[in-house]
Amino acid sequence: NVRVNCLCPGFFPAEQNRKILSQDRITDIMRHTPMDRFGDPAELIGATLLLLSRTAGSFITGEAIYVDGGFTSMTI
Repeated sequence: NVRVNCLCPGFFPAEQNRKILSQDRITDIMRHTPMDRFGDPAELIGATLLLLSRTAGSFITGEAIYVDGGFTSMTI
């Protein structure tokens, strides 16, 4: 009865990355993100609750769930 899944967040503003993101890098990230914005940490809650749920997530295992505004769906 062990389930192993991965929550893969995209770009979320945080104190750790605010200082290292140049304006050029931010522009590149936005250009590559269909939702054209950074994520809000609250937007991770739904996916987290899904994976934690004994009913909704009970048959999910071996999955990587991306919460990244479509970033990984874009081709380079």
